[in-house]
Amino acid sequence: MINRFLNSACVVRAWESLLNSVFPRRCVGCGLSREQGGDYLCGMCRDDIFVIDDPLCETCGRPADIDYDYPAEGFECGWCRKGEYRFDRARSLGLYDSVLKELIHFYKYRNQPGAIAEIEPFLRDYFEAHRTEYEGFAVAYVPLHIRRLKDRGFDQAFVLAHTIANILDAPLLVKPLHRIRETLPQARRNREERLKNVKGAFAVVNPETVSQKNILLVDDVFTTGSTVNEVTRVLKKAKAGRVEVFTLARA
Repeated sequence: MINRFLNSACVVRAWESLLNSVFPRRCVGCGLSREQGGDYLCGMCRDDIFVIDDPLCETCGRPADIDYDYPAEGFECGWCRKGEYRFDRARSLGLYDSVLKELIHFYKYRNQPGAIAEIEPFLRDYFEAHRTEYEGFAVAYVPLHIRRLKDRGFDQAFVLAHTIANILDAPLLVKPLHRIRETLPQARRNREERLKNVKGAFAVVNPETVSQKNILLVDDVFTTGSTVNEVTRVLKKAKAGRVEVFTLARA
């Protein structure tokens, strides 16, 4: 039985090798043949992923730009000084441009959950460096509406949250939230439209699962923060403790 399995596995690997030699997979980032890279990115594109680092806004994680002097500890951007956000802190892995943007689109819209493997080393490096900051947190995620989940075939935020929970060895809250109203895509909408679009769109399934817990809320992209802000509102209404946000990218 074991020999039969090993033989079949060898056949599959040989077939994949033959296919790749005749029809080589192209890099998601640049469209060229992958060299010294992974299954989805070539080595050069992988190196081109821009990981966000200090200096950044202490609250929302927005990278400090040239309009600010080099910020001191506890620096907050203009939006956060206005008290726009309900979450306690937000951080993103990288900027939503070039390679990371192409990889997220491929992962999200081409039904390719395996592409998370290209991002996992970056996630591992980030959370190993910041592990103590997330001690005692449970991981949750921004859910898709059931109709969009059926169309897409998987929930990209759940896959991401599952990966992060494994890295942190933290509990993953399965279906703690429900998207009770299908919303229009947030892309190409301004800040006001985004706020109206997601208002009242989420509910906590069982308040006892989040009550008094510190929550690390996971999503794919932070643009204006409207979606994670609304989810934070319903989490805190259900008496969640500290709510911190983590996204793959910051637009």
